[in-house]
Amino acid sequence: MRTPRAVVALSFLVASGPVAVGQTELGARIEGLISAAKLAEVQVGVHVRDLAGGRDLVNLAGTRALMPASNLKLITTGAALSVLGPNFEFRTQVLVSGETLILRGSGDPALGDPEVLERTPGKLTVDGLLQSLAASVAGAGVAKVSAIIVDDSVFDRQAVHPTWPTDQLDRSYAAGLSGVNFHANTFWVFPSPGAVGQPPTFVLQPPVPWIEVENRAQTSSSGRQTAWVRRDGDANRFVLSGEVSTAARVPITITMREPALTAGRLLASALLRAGVTVAGERVEPGSSVSRAMSERVGAAVRLVEPGVPTIGRTVATVTTHATEILSRCNKDSENLYAEALLKRLGHEVTGEAGSWTNGCSVIRMTLTEALDPEAASTTVISDGSGLSRENRVAPRTLTRWLDSMQSDTRFGSAFVGSLAMPGEGTLRERFRDKKLVASLRAKSGRIDGVRALSGYLTAPDGSRLAFSVIVNGLKKGEQELQGKQFVEDVVYALDQHLARRRK
Repeated sequence: MRTPRAVVALSFLVASGPVAVGQTELGARIEGLISAAKLAEVQVGVHVRDLAGGRDLVNLAGTRALMPASNLKLITTGAALSVLGPNFEFRTQVLVSGETLILRGSGDPALGDPEVLERTPGKLTVDGLLQSLAASVAGAGVAKVSAIIVDDSVFDRQAVHPTWPTDQLDRSYAAGLSGVNFHANTFWVFPSPGAVGQPPTFVLQPPVPWIEVENRAQTSSSGRQTAWVRRDGDANRFVLSGEVSTAARVPITITMREPALTAGRLLASALLRAGVTVAGERVEPGSSVSRAMSERVGAAVRLVEPGVPTIGRTVATVTTHATEILSRCNKDSENLYAEALLKRLGHEVTGEAGSWTNGCSVIRMTLTEALDPEAASTTVISDGSGLSRENRVAPRTLTRWLDSMQSDTRFGSAFVGSLAMPGEGTLRERFRDKKLVASLRAKSGRIDGVRALSGYLTAPDGSRLAFSVIVNGLKKGEQELQGKQFVEDVVYALDQHLARRRK
C-alpha cells in the first residue's frame, strides 16, 4: 500500500521542529518540496541562514546529525585554512647524502596528479615531472646512486580507513593515502583493439613495466566497449577483462598499492634515463629502461625506517599551493586531497605522524573554537572526505560553519572561491533547469543512499545566504534521483526568495 503524500509531509513536520519565526512562507514552500519529492521513509534536514543578520531563515530538522557524504569536505578544508593558513604549501624534496638519494614527502596529494600537471606552465606531463626531478639530480653533480630512501614518515602507514566500503577500495575515490602520494595513487589503463578475437594492447600510466596485468580482454568488432580492470589480491597485480572495439580516450582507473615505493621506483628509472648510475645499472642518456633493469634498480628503493631522520643536500623541490589543494578538494571532490589535509592537520598540531585519529581531533578542536563545544560534540568526524558512513553533521552546524568561514578576513574569499559554481567541477551538469538570479557556490555530496548540497547563494546586491540540505536513507534508483532533484529545487526556491527581496 502506498503512503499518502499528506501523511509523508506530516511525518516530516513532526520530526523537523518549527520554522524560524517570520519566515513561515519560505519554510512552508520547502516543506511542500519535500512532500512533492515523495521522500517517504527518509531523513531530511534543511537549514538556511541569512549571513547579513546572522539569523536562521529555515530550520527543518536542521539540528539532526546526518551522514554528510562529501559535504564533510567543507569542514575539512575550512579547518585546514584555519590551522595551516591560506598560504600553506605542500613541499616534496629530493635530497642527496653521499650515494643515497632521499625522496621526502609532505603528504602532497597533488604530486604527479595529471589534472594538476595539466594546469602547470607548459602543461607538464607525469613523465616530464620525473625527468625534471632526475635532471635536477644529475645537474647537481650526482653521477651515482646506490640507494633510494622514500621518506613517508609525515603520515602513519594506515593507507585505507577501516570504515571505507571494502568492495570499493579499487576505485579512485577510495585510493589509499601515503606520506608520499603519486598520480593520485591510481594507475590509468588505456586499452586499444588488436586483431578481432585476440587480446587488445594497453598502455599504463604512469609507465610501470614491473606491474603485472593479466590480459583476459578480447578485441571485438561489435562496437561494444566493456573493458574493465580489477585488482588481483591486495598487491599491484591486475586483471584486464571485457571487450575492446576502439582505442580508449578515457582511462580505466584502478587504485595503486604502495604509492610511495612506486614513486621511488619511477624516480629510479628516470635517473637511469638521465645518465645517472643507479644500483650499479647504467644506460645511455635518453635510452629506454627494460623491465628487468627497472626491477633490479627497484630493489634499491626502500621506505624510511620509523624514527630514523633523513638528512641531506636538497637538489629539487616540488611545491603545491593551498589554492590548488582546495580547488581539487571542493570543486572536484577528490577524496585523497581531503584525507591528506586531515592527516596533515594532525601532523602540524601534534608533531607526530599524521593519522585519522589526531587529524579528526584537530578538526573537532577547530569546530569548538569557530562555533562552540556543542557543535563539536554533536558532530562525528571519522575521515576527511565523507566516504565513511560513520560521519555525522547537522545542517545547522554546516551553515554556521559556512558563516564563520566566509567572514574570516584571512581566508574567507579563498574558501568561498574553492567551491564549485554551476558548470564546473561536481556541479558541471547541475542546475540546468532554470537560470539562477543569485551566484551559487556549493559542495555536493553523494554516497549510497545520501544526497547533500551545502554552500552559498549571493544576490547581485551582495546579500548572502548559507544553506545546507542533506537527505539520508534514499533507496537506490528512482528515489536517489528524486533526492538529487529535491536539493536542487530547494536552491531554486532560495534563489527566488532572494529575487523577491530585491523588489
